[in-house]
Amino acid sequence: MSLRTFTIRVPATSANIGPGFDVVGLSLSLHLTLTVSVTPPSADSPAAPPAITYAGEGADEVPLDAYKNLTTRVALYVLRCHGIAKFPANLKIHAENEIPFGRGLGSSGAAVIAGVLLGNELGELNLPVERMLDFALMV
Repeated sequence: MSLRTFTIRVPATSANIGPGFDVVGLSLSLHLTLTVSVTPPSADSPAAPPAITYAGEGADEVPLDAYKNLTTRVALYVLRCHGIAKFPANLKIHAENEIPFGRGLGSSGAAVIAGVLLGNELGELNLPVERMLDFALMV
């Protein structure tokens, strides 16, 4: 197995649009971007636990423990629902966030969607969009 890398990019959203409150929404040009790498363990380097780094909006507030971070908790939920009990070894995630917290721009929604996409990609599940939306709604 070789190094796997991929990027997940989720836009900020707002559903607070005048008379269309919680019905009419739009995506904005602010994003949560995850840059992910999975390096297979070797004899020289044993398996390491998941490592998260975070930059941008909320960097000082977000938990960097993969079992406490919203995005990675959602990813693990998706994995476990498909019989995968844990994250792959040597998982590294760098999050670059442009979405302000607590401003109605969907920062937690973006984290959840990123988590569903992350779980799908890590598990190589190839879930249809409808099923990924089901997971997002369950969270």
